[in-house]
Amino acid sequence: MSNWLSNLFTLRRREERVSAEQLESAINEALLSDTVSDNTSRKYISEEGALNLSAVWACVRILSETVGTLPIHLYKRTNSGREKAAGHPCIHILQKPNSYIGRFALLHHLMVSCTLWGNGYVRIHRDRLYRPVRLQLLYPYEVEPVLSEDEELFYRLDSGELLGTEDVIHLRGLSTNGYKGKSPIAVHRENLSLTVSAQEYGERFFNQGGNMSGVFKYPSTLKPEAYQRLKRDLIAQSTGLHNAHTPLLLEGGMTYERISIPPEDAQFIATRKFQKTEIATIYGVPPHMIADLERATNNNIEHQGMEFVQYCLMPYIVRLEEEFNRKLLREDEFEEFYFLFSLNGLLRGDAKTRSEYYKNMNLIGSMSANEIRALEDMNAYEGGDEYFVQANMQSVKVALNPPATAPATPATAPTPNTQDEDDKDEKE
Repeated sequence: MSNWLSNLFTLRRREERVSAEQLESAINEALLSDTVSDNTSRKYISEEGALNLSAVWACVRILSETVGTLPIHLYKRTNSGREKAAGHPCIHILQKPNSYIGRFALLHHLMVSCTLWGNGYVRIHRDRLYRPVRLQLLYPYEVEPVLSEDEELFYRLDSGELLGTEDVIHLRGLSTNGYKGKSPIAVHRENLSLTVSAQEYGERFFNQGGNMSGVFKYPSTLKPEAYQRLKRDLIAQSTGLHNAHTPLLLEGGMTYERISIPPEDAQFIATRKFQKTEIATIYGVPPHMIADLERATNNNIEHQGMEFVQYCLMPYIVRLEEEFNRKLLREDEFEEFYFLFSLNGLLRGDAKTRSEYYKNMNLIGSMSANEIRALEDMNAYEGGDEYFVQANMQSVKVALNPPATAPATPATAPTPNTQDEDDKDEKE
């Protein structure tokens, strides 16, 4: 037992003897070797690897989580308009797709897969009545859409199983062939490589103590041994964080001249900001939503938020509604039922704007008090379903052609009170 402890302590002493300077010296010796070459090949950026970029992470998170929080309702068409189909089985399948996820996780999975790979897949399991009973998440790299010669779409899984289009919910991104979306990461891989390069450039710059490279000028020729010794000494003096901002000791008339472009001249910070805006442009997300507030003001942020819903989220929402209508409802239910996302929470605006809108809609008889309260998540009250209009308003037709009015009758003189006159005479 004592020998084992002594060996352990000896091993720890040996490990402590290897300092950071010695490790760096060993690395410098490898760098001095002629067989070591600089690896300048471009790195491959995968879909999941792109999440290492903060702007990509922010865009994917905002899109997926925002859609995941939206309420979705199943409506039934009626003679007077529509009503919610509360007891329909499809409502339950969206609220609880399977035993381990809910509605938010379902929509979140479809959006993350679509924004990274261009395609989001969910398999539908049905009962004997052809109603969906379970939804299974499929990963986009395990599914391949296949279009047959007779224009029938199938989905081939990695297991070799072939699924029909009616058994797969497919959220498709931007597509050029109509049945498979393109991955934003694959299409813009070279653009994202610039972001990675700028990120690695900044990391290397600060890891080297913020010192840029240059050339050392020597007035005469050095022998090979002296050249290797000088190169070794210069690397040992100038590289590493512990040598940051340490002055160099030069000998033999040697001078130093900086040749690389400083970060401010190379627009390092501007490049980082520009790439952040570029990634936001790829996903159609307003820059202020990924913490880029350089051009945002208090006056335009609200309108940019509404534009985010109308021009960025709406295409995804319409695709989801169409897929749910086509795949979750049976053919005999197409004309009677339909799914619809509720966007009132995103488009409602501030309190002042909403109050003015509700007031104007109520004055023209377009909305009742209970309808307004429903939009504000408030309970209805008795008598709040009536519609009102202003009494002093008239139609344009009546204003242009006013009806003829009857002539006014002359006012009749009041009948004198004889009793009052008799009383007056008696007093006189």
